[in-house]
Amino acid sequence: MKKNSTIFHIFSSIGTKVIVLLGSFIISVVLARFLGPEGKGIVTAIFVIPNLLVSIADLGIRQATAYYVGKKIYTPSNVYGSILVVWVITSCLSMVAALAYYLTGSIQQYGWILISIPLLSIPFMLLNKYMNGLLLGLQQINAINIKNILNFIINFIFLLILVVLLNYGIYGAATIHLIVALVTLMYSIFIIRKFVPKIQYQKGIAQSLISKGLVYAVALFILNLNYKIDILLLEKMTTPADVGIYSIGVSLSELIWQIPAAMGMVLFSKSANSKKDLDAINRSTKLLRISWIPIILGSALFWFLSPYFIRFLYGVEFIESISVIRILLPGIVAMVLFKILNADLAGRGYPLFALRVYVIALVLNIVLNILLIPRYDINGAAIASTISYSVGALLFSLSYKNKSQIRFSEMFILNKSDINLIKSIMNRFINKRRGI
Repeated sequence: MKKNSTIFHIFSSIGTKVIVLLGSFIISVVLARFLGPEGKGIVTAIFVIPNLLVSIADLGIRQATAYYVGKKIYTPSNVYGSILVVWVITSCLSMVAALAYYLTGSIQQYGWILISIPLLSIPFMLLNKYMNGLLLGLQQINAINIKNILNFIINFIFLLILVVLLNYGIYGAATIHLIVALVTLMYSIFIIRKFVPKIQYQKGIAQSLISKGLVYAVALFILNLNYKIDILLLEKMTTPADVGIYSIGVSLSELIWQIPAAMGMVLFSKSANSKKDLDAINRSTKLLRISWIPIILGSALFWFLSPYFIRFLYGVEFIESISVIRILLPGIVAMVLFKILNADLAGRGYPLFALRVYVIALVLNIVLNILLIPRYDINGAAIASTISYSVGALLFSLSYKNKSQIRFSEMFILNKSDINLIKSIMNRFINKRRGI
């Protein structure tokens, strides 16, 4: 298996995601045990706005960078210089916007010291996104995988130090986000310097990146807002403890997205470097056909096992998370469609499809949350999200089908070549285990 092949990158990315998934699960359990529902809810709440602002301030630079570098429209050196100029401006604007939001009540509720941590994290989180665009454009998938593992390792080490050993509580948990963002950024810069030893600035490239990426940015913001609007509304309409319980259900359910996200990252990089749209379409639909059934089966298994996970690992304080998980799972599974297919369209320069679909899904999500949270509390937020996710995924799959001029059977039903590929991969794995 060639180290630069799509299959190798997908399997190495999936392997990385499995490690990160297990790590995230362990970290989630430790945080829940040491912070409790209220503490977990506070940490979740204070980072919602920075995460949303970073998705806006990203300006689609990550995707545009991968596109321009992958298509060799601009040199990596010139793109790098332009990225840094944009980053300085967007970081300042994002921090001002976050501060304005916190002044509406968060500072009075949580205090300056705690709020300053997510505020200071914004520039590092933002530049990390920009650097990932360069790595994707250079097809350095393995470097991104290593970065994800490093993210988990640093997270876990400082969790033990700041939360478990020093007992700094929510302050320690929040600081971990800042430390992880800084360390992973340093790693990204170290790797990129090997491929881009010089940083140059060429007038006009920054504007091209923004104009190309702006649609990506709006689409990504709408998508992220659709993911986070339930937390924002719950923070205003319920207690921090409810937010903490709900966040555990969400984070565990969304672990199912980790493998499709890994595959999507590879697809985006490959599609950005593809010379023919047909090759990208065949690649993404094959991946969807092969992964769809295992993901459904895994989700069904998780639906049955979730009560045991919550009771044994998180404790009775988080028992209400079980219903949140079970309600969210159908919508989470439906979104696998979007995760895989959108990565292909975005890599080929068509982010508008996601924007059109998820404006509808977002409006639906907001209306349903407002109607259902007062009546059903955190379960109401879960119902709203799963309906929104399912409708969005269905509409997007229809858009992809029409855009790519393919049949639904080509998206979901295994064909002979898929079966042969699965057999070939299994044989290679078996032979490798036997040392053949």
